[in-house]
Parts: sequence; structure tokens; C-alpha cells
Amino acid sequence: MHELAVKFFRDGLNCSQSILKAAEITYNIKVPKEWLNMCKGVGSGFGTGNFCCALVGAIMIFGYMFDEFDTKYMRIKLLDTFYQKYGSTQCAILTRKLNECEQVIADIARMTEEIIEEFS
Repeated sequence: MHELAVKFFRDGLNCSQSILKAAEITYNIKVPKEWLNMCKGVGSGFGTGNFCCALVGAIMIFGYMFDEFDTKYMRIKLLDTFYQKYGSTQCAILTRKLNECEQVIADIARMTEEIIEEFS
């Protein structure tokens, strides 16, 4: 999934869209086109450098594939794991630290896969 997510990002999708499209192919699910359209407005940390939108895409996939209880647990696990690695969930801080988003997108995709495997 992580290679697909980076490919979609390089092809011009934003962070959340890249995660959604990669999950669609990896898990053979149908991500509604409306989801991708809705994500047009959340790139670059909602346009203000705030919350990383690749994380938003991952959490949306959890909600699509699992029930509410599992989704909430999965979300907490993803955010905790991500924060432990990067020390922040803010787009501007991550971008300043790394100078690019590809590594963050790849890591979120990997983390998402690991968490989905745990719950499948």
C-alpha cells in the first residue's frame, strides 16, 4: 500500500486522496468518488499546516472497513504510533522537519496496513 500511496501523491493527488486510492486498490474496496472530491479541501494540513491529512485518509479507511468501536481504537493506535515516531501530527512541523511529504505518506500507509492486519 505504501508504494501505491507515494505513486498517487507523485501523480498529483493530495495526501489524504493518496491514502484513500492506495487502500482502494490494496483492499479491493470501492472508495466513493465523493470522498476523493471532499478531500480536495483538506490538503496541506487543512490549508493551514495543521493536522496531517494523510492521517485523515487513513482514519476514513478504518471507518469504511470496520465498526465504530474498532475504528476508534484503530484511530488511537495510529495516532499514537505516528506521534511516537514523528513527535507531531501537524503538517507544517512534519514538512519543516522532513522537507517533503512522501516519507510521511509511506509511513502512514504502512502503519495503516499493520493496524488493519491486526483487526482482520
